[in-house]
Amino acid sequence: MRGDRLLKIVLLLQSRSRMSTRELAEELEVTPRTVSRDLEALGQSGIPIVAYRGRFGGWSLMEGYRSGLTGMTPDEAAALLLRASSGPLQDLGFKEPYERALHKLRTVYPEPRPKSADFLSRRLLIDESGWHARAAGVPESLPVCQEAVLEQRQLRFVYVKSAEEPTGSPVGRIVDPLGLAVKRSVWYLVAREDTAIKTFRVSKITEAQCLERTFDYPGTFNLADYWQESLRTFPDTLPRYEAGLRVEAEALEAFRSERYVRVRHTELLEDGGYAVQADLATAEFALRFVLGLGTAVRVLEPRELAERVAAEAERIMKLYRPLPVETPGSDTTTEKREQA
Repeated sequence: MRGDRLLKIVLLLQSRSRMSTRELAEELEVTPRTVSRDLEALGQSGIPIVAYRGRFGGWSLMEGYRSGLTGMTPDEAAALLLRASSGPLQDLGFKEPYERALHKLRTVYPEPRPKSADFLSRRLLIDESGWHARAAGVPESLPVCQEAVLEQRQLRFVYVKSAEEPTGSPVGRIVDPLGLAVKRSVWYLVAREDTAIKTFRVSKITEAQCLERTFDYPGTFNLADYWQESLRTFPDTLPRYEAGLRVEAEALEAFRSERYVRVRHTELLEDGGYAVQADLATAEFALRFVLGLGTAVRVLEPRELAERVAAEAERIMKLYRPLPVETPGSDTTTEKREQA
């Protein structure tokens, strides 16, 4: 409808400062002639639209003019408020502006009707945090990484991959910081090192220093696309320890939901169990994971894993083997004292 299109033109010019007729036509999926007629109609209705001629010309709103229109429906405002989570924004120092923005958004559609922002926020909650709170709080290097990302300046730091690394082994790096991402309250820095784009866990970044040197941000890079692709390909980066197992139906979900397990093939057996071929990352992880599922999993191959599980189960059995029950009047206690 034309009314919706006119509103979108105002919002586009308000957010992008200046756009050409061709750019507006592509955004609205109409012809340049239609855009010209719409701009004329907006001008006649009192919207202060300014035309710029020449090679870099286009259309913009008069400097200082801000429309009170949001183009947002009550349901859209309610959905944004329902999705609200200020935890990561607090880490970045944006909690107070964020809360003010939410308050302004609530005042736009305050009517107490079903599905309003207030109605939904009282009845639905989306909690994106994990079950366990972070013991260390906000990573120490996060403010420096944030500064480097926002100011488009190179970042120097030392990256410690694990606590087991010998002293002096971490190598200093200089990167072009492209963005920050947070998942389950864990912050990651996405950066370009030489020509490769890599992901660094911020909690493992030490001695971070924002340099004076700036860099050209890659025009084709999209942080959201990169992150989704990283999540998709993450299992391929894990070490591989292939195993064949017989898994009870109730334990199969544990294989599918475990981050460091990649299920390659499942086959339903006649007795209701499953034959599973999976990558279990490393031999040590495989041992702990299989033991954690108890009798719901039996290792078929490799033989070495089956033998290690059996040996560990034997040690556990000896550790918990029942002791003689002491009863009043028995001489069990006396025997123990004599043996001592």
